[in-house]
Amino acid sequence: MKFNFKSFPELKTERLLLRKANFNDVKAVFDLRSCKEINKFVATKRVLSLNEAKSFIHTCDKLYNEENRIFWLIEYKNEVIGSLVLHRISLKDKYAEIGYKLKPAFQQKGFMSEVLEEILNFAFKKVNLKTIEAFTHKNNKASIALLEKYRFKFQPKKKDKSFKHNRIFKLEEN
Repeated sequence: MKFNFKSFPELKTERLLLRKANFNDVKAVFDLRSCKEINKFVATKRVLSLNEAKSFIHTCDKLYNEENRIFWLIEYKNEVIGSLVLHRISLKDKYAEIGYKLKPAFQQKGFMSEVLEEILNFAFKKVNLKTIEAFTHKNNKASIALLEKYRFKFQPKKKDKSFKHNRIFKLEEN
């Protein structure tokens, strides 16, 4: 069954729940988007207050309704440990960008591999995307290794105009 943006796609893996952020998650979103350690390789603006976190959730809802973004919180044992987003979605071009964050205590434990496998399956088989790009900092070795593990290919000729330290990786469904 193909995905249609009518109801939010809650996904489950062996250990994790990927779910929609709601206004009860303002503190969790604030923690993820304000933490210096989590965001050291990310070019997006950090949130500075709970109100900004609430506004971010509202923006995600708005962009979801416009069929442009799907923002999931990653939950492990009832705790939000990270997030993943498909954004700049174009159903016409069958394209999206992917981004993710994970609390440091949960890094290097296979969680993001588990999530990425589920999301890529969803994106290619349900949303019917053909191309997914990831923009990652040139020094983010863990992210680059994760992308390469899932067959994302470095695009040396493509540049991120807004953040010169980013490297662009692309995965195309055959």
